[in-house]
Amino acid sequence: MLASCALALIVVSAPPSGRIPFVITERALDLRVDYGQGSLAGTETLTLRNIADRAAGTVPLLLNRLMTVSRVADAKGTVLRFSQDVVLFEDDSVLQVNAVMVALARPVPPGDSTRVVIHYGGHLVGYVETGSLYIRDRIDSAFTILREDAYAFPALGVPSRRENRAMGFDRVFRFTARVTVPAGQVVATGGEALEPVRTDSLVTWTYRSAMPVTFLNIAIAPYRTLTRAGLRIFYFPEDSAGAGLVDRAVAGAMTRLADWYGPMGQEGRLTVIEIPEGWGSQASLAAGIIETADAFRDRRQLYQLYHELSHLWNAPDRDRPSARWNEGLATFLQWRLAASLDGWSEWDAILDWVEQRLRGDCRRQPRCGSMPFADYGKAELTDLSYAVGMTMFYALYQTLGAEGFDRAYRSFFQQHHGAGGSAADLIAAFHGVSPAADRILAEWYTTTGWYSRLLAGDSLRQIAQGYAH
Repeated sequence: MLASCALALIVVSAPPSGRIPFVITERALDLRVDYGQGSLAGTETLTLRNIADRAAGTVPLLLNRLMTVSRVADAKGTVLRFSQDVVLFEDDSVLQVNAVMVALARPVPPGDSTRVVIHYGGHLVGYVETGSLYIRDRIDSAFTILREDAYAFPALGVPSRRENRAMGFDRVFRFTARVTVPAGQVVATGGEALEPVRTDSLVTWTYRSAMPVTFLNIAIAPYRTLTRAGLRIFYFPEDSAGAGLVDRAVAGAMTRLADWYGPMGQEGRLTVIEIPEGWGSQASLAAGIIETADAFRDRRQLYQLYHELSHLWNAPDRDRPSARWNEGLATFLQWRLAASLDGWSEWDAILDWVEQRLRGDCRRQPRCGSMPFADYGKAELTDLSYAVGMTMFYALYQTLGAEGFDRAYRSFFQQHHGAGGSAADLIAAFHGVSPAADRILAEWYTTTGWYSRLLAGDSLRQIAQGYAH
C-alpha cells in the first residue's frame, strides 16, 4: 500500500526500548529548494547497517515538524510501509518532530546492511523555542542551511534525547549531495565539488565526501569563493576582506596546532563556510567548518574560528555517553591560539567571566555540587563542559607548563586519532607526563572538588593557578 502525505498513516512498532539498531554508513540527498514557497523537496537515500545482536525490521527516523514523508522504498523499488506523526520528545517537552517509523520488507540480520529511499518535503522551521537559539533554520534566499540539527533531512533516531545521545557523536558515513537552486545561489558544503549543471534558470550543485564524515551541513547563499591549496572559503559578498583575514588565521592556527600536537593523521581540503551571526559554528576536516560572520568581520572574534579548528585535533570520543571534555579543550585552545597568534593576554578576565558563569549556572543547576564532570553526558549537563573543561585544561597548562601539557595531549592524540580514545586514556596520558596532573583531574573531572572550593570562597583564579605552588 502506498502511503500518502497525511500524518500517522500506518502504525509500525517501535524498536526495542533504549536501542536504535542501525547506523548510517551512506547518505545521498537529491533536493530542490523553492524560495517562492519557502520549502524544499526531494529524496534521501540511506544505507543502514544493523549493529544490534539480533535481526531488525524497523527503521526509526526523525524529520522537521513541518515536513512529511510521501513515500519510502527499498533498493529494489519495493514500496515500504511507514507511519509518521508529529510528537514531543519524551524527555524534552518543547522539542517537537515528525517521528517516522519504516517497516522493512524483511528483517536485516546482525551485521548486514539495507538501503531505503525516502521521498519527503515541506517547510523548514527552527528550534529556538527549545533553548537551541542557534537553530534559526528556514528557507530564505539570503541564507539557508540544511542540517540535522533542524532535522532538515530524515535522521536516524527516536524522540528521546537520552537514547539519541547514547549513539555517540562519532558515527561516520559517506555522502553525496545534489541540491538544485535558482541561478545566483551557491551551494556550499565539505567534500569534493563536481561541476555545477545549469538548466534554464536553475543550477544543480553536487558534492561527494572525500572521506567519511560525522555530520553534514549544506549552506546556500549568494556566496563568493576564495581558494588556495588545501583551503576553500565560501563568504558573503560584503566580507571579501574578512575572507582574507580568515585565510591567514586558518594558516597560522593550523601551523601552531600541528607544531603542538603533531599531524592530524588525515589529509584533505578544508572548507570554511561563512554563516550569519548567532547560527552556531561546527567543525570537521571532511565535512567542513561553518563559522559565524563575527570571525570574518572582527579580528577580536577570531577565537571562535580557533575553537573550531582545534577540534580537528580531537580523537574520536569512545565514551558513551560522552562528557564532551573536548569542548572544554577547544575553549581553552581558542584562547591559547589567540594569545599565540594575535597577542591576546586577558586570561584573568576570562577566568573571572567563567567564574561568574559557573556560579550562575550552578545556582540554576544544583547538581553542580554532586555530579562530576565525568558524568555530564549521563546527566545531560554537557552545557557545563565548556566552562568546567576550559578551566581544567587551563589548570593543567599552568601546572605542567606548555612543554608538559603539549607532550601529554600530543601523546594522547597521536595514539588515539585513528581508533578513538576515552577520558581514561586522556587521564593516563597526563599522568604519564606528570603525577602533578592527578590532583587537577581528580578535582575537576572525577569529583566535584572544584565546586566545593568555589563555595568555600576560593576564586576560580586561585584554584586554577594554585596547583603549581
